[in-house]
Amino acid sequence: MASSIQKYIRPAFCIIIFLYSNTINAQISPIQNLLGRLESYKNFSYQAINKKRDMSADTTIALNKELFLKAPNDKQYGYLFSIETNYTTETFHTINLYNGEGFTVLSPTDSTFFAEEGPHISYSQSIIGELKFLQERYNKSPFKIMMLKDTVINRALSSHIIATVTDTIDNNEHLYTNRNFYVDKQTELPNLIVIEGRYKYAGAINNYYDETKYFDYKTDQPDVTVADFAIPKNFKPRKEKPAPPALLNTGTMAPDWTLFDANGKKLSLSQLKGKVVLLDFYFIGCAGCMASIKPLNAIYEKYKNKDLIIASLSERDSKKAVLEFERRYKINYTGYVNTADVVKSYHVSGFPTFYFIDKEGMIRSAFDGYNDDFEEKATAIIDKILNK
Repeated sequence: MASSIQKYIRPAFCIIIFLYSNTINAQISPIQNLLGRLESYKNFSYQAINKKRDMSADTTIALNKELFLKAPNDKQYGYLFSIETNYTTETFHTINLYNGEGFTVLSPTDSTFFAEEGPHISYSQSIIGELKFLQERYNKSPFKIMMLKDTVINRALSSHIIATVTDTIDNNEHLYTNRNFYVDKQTELPNLIVIEGRYKYAGAINNYYDETKYFDYKTDQPDVTVADFAIPKNFKPRKEKPAPPALLNTGTMAPDWTLFDANGKKLSLSQLKGKVVLLDFYFIGCAGCMASIKPLNAIYEKYKNKDLIIASLSERDSKKAVLEFERRYKINYTGYVNTADVVKSYHVSGFPTFYFIDKEGMIRSAFDGYNDDFEEKATAIIDKILNK
């Protein structure tokens, strides 16, 4: 009887596995089809406009020109590529080249170049890199991929593929990452990719939005060769930058400054005579800067009635970004903006950097970088200054 039951169970089990396998393959097929379309070309190029908003309320905008040439013998990527990125919201313009042997970064601003270790982030953010990432991720751990209703993008009827790469609940918070592909039904190439998500970092919930519009596709261009991925003759090797100046010495007077906080309130360092001042040089998104928020809040609470002022200085983030940042991370100390001159006068070259200034305006300690013992170290310095 048992052998008879097993005779029926085995075929049924095989059918279940077959159906499950077909379901899995059906889900990934829109991504595979899109990837196959691009891989069918010997070469392809396009232009793109990327808008991104992460921890900061500010949106960064970049213009990209990307060129790919199939290189079947290349085991790392299978392509040679040139990716030019020019940000319109900040001073940053580079061309990343991969010639099959290594990466080179060109700076069109001063016609210099330097070698860089891979793998390169610019490739992972390209269309081909994004699709290969999804395929590899799906093969390791399948996730939901759906075809939604067709829509019109840039006046072109487009299919809509949505891949929910992550989807979880953490302490009643819905965390997820969706990748939306809008594909022109005529060309069968993406005209818009939107990545949106919600994630937790440094104890706070952040919303992520990344939108890239693609246009001016060119495929199988007869004049694209390996020479297109060589360093231009007019570019010269970048000279090694001189070591940044050391932080200001302890025992010297702290340079005065006048700044405005994110609410428009004016403050000068000279106004803080009689207070111990902790200067926190940071920018939104810097890993060490984010890690320092919790201990800085704790230090603020501990010393708020003991003549300590914490001033957090950002040279790159807007008033809007700082206000939103302070609200989201429940920051109790004050943030100041447009601090480039102060960054320069205090010889700040890395973030975060911390300065401890006594009641007479003298620098008593300074260091850069964040370590797990930051709160203990900072507290010891503050106690020593206060008890002097």
